[in-house]
Amino acid sequence: MRVLVVVEGKHESDGAARALIQQVRPDLTDLTFDRLANSKIHVHPGKGKAYFKKAVRWMLEARKRGYDAIILLVDRDGVPTRCTEIADAQNHTAQCLIPRALGVPVEAFDAWMLADEQAISKVLAVTVPKQSDPEKLAHPKEHMGKLLAELGLHWGGAEMYARIAAELDISHLARRCPEGFAAFAERVRML
Repeated sequence: MRVLVVVEGKHESDGAARALIQQVRPDLTDLTFDRLANSKIHVHPGKGKAYFKKAVRWMLEARKRGYDAIILLVDRDGVPTRCTEIADAQNHTAQCLIPRALGVPVEAFDAWMLADEQAISKVLAVTVPKQSDPEKLAHPKEHMGKLLAELGLHWGGAEMYARIAAELDISHLARRCPEGFAAFAERVRML
């Protein structure tokens, strides 16, 4: 199955999202990545539902490019309506019939990297304590930076996230991030 994966940032597109997707569905190996902010993908202007429109536009683009399915991740970033808009796009059938797994990391993709202290410990080769509820962190990327500074380590960027994602215990991640990851993982399984 050829899958278009649309993500927001470099940390996701440079391996971490691929590792997570393949942990959930090892059979999904033909993944092509694109950025949500791709300037060639235009969304019709108008009031409201910007992320619903973006998701539907990307579904149409995936179908146009000949993909069999689409996976899309967009951070909630403190905007609760994003979850509703993406859920509406997940269930949308009027214009676009393509299998999809749309997800909203709460508050950001970085929270998923903080959910499993054993995975972080293995990758960083230091003992990392259990982090507070990842989905309650307003700024998980900053939290990761502070954690690394406390451990005397430097930011490892996209490569570090890819390595952590490959080590994450998916069932543990789903328990620690039920609103974002658990829902997304179920949608990926259903593709």
